[in-house]
Amino acid sequence: ADQGERADSSTLFPMRSELAPGSVTLVGGGPGDPDLLTVAAARALRDRGVGAVLVTLGGAGAVLVDDDETWFANAPAVEVRSTVGAGDSALAGYLLAGARGLPPRDRLAWAVGHGSVAASLPGTGLPLGLDPATFRATLRRLD
Repeated sequence: ADQGERADSSTLFPMRSELAPGSVTLVGGGPGDPDLLTVAAARALRDRGVGAVLVTLGGAGAVLVDDDETWFANAPAVEVRSTVGAGDSALAGYLLAGARGLPPRDRLAWAVGHGSVAASLPGTGLPLGLDPATFRATLRRLD
């Protein structure tokens, strides 16, 4: 696509490796922080017209760029049994929170909570009956 074109998607849901593979520079330099290239790539997509960009970071959590805010959610510690379906479950959590009218930061927390529950289950089990308070992500605004 031409760099001048604007996207018309309301939400984009990439994995970190799809945005900035191999980047190692950390925001704030702390463990578990999203890297600068991932955040910059998500913001660039937002600037091109994507309504929200939710980037999953595997066991490290996720980043959400929505409106004029950028949030990072650190994933809760879980015993990982299978990562199959964890990203899909994260997206489901984000969409469920949106359907309930929750603000962007809470949508991010739900996404990370659902993804974490899915990763704690064996195989491809569904994270049914999730209490979002049980798998609480630590949220931090990045801007």
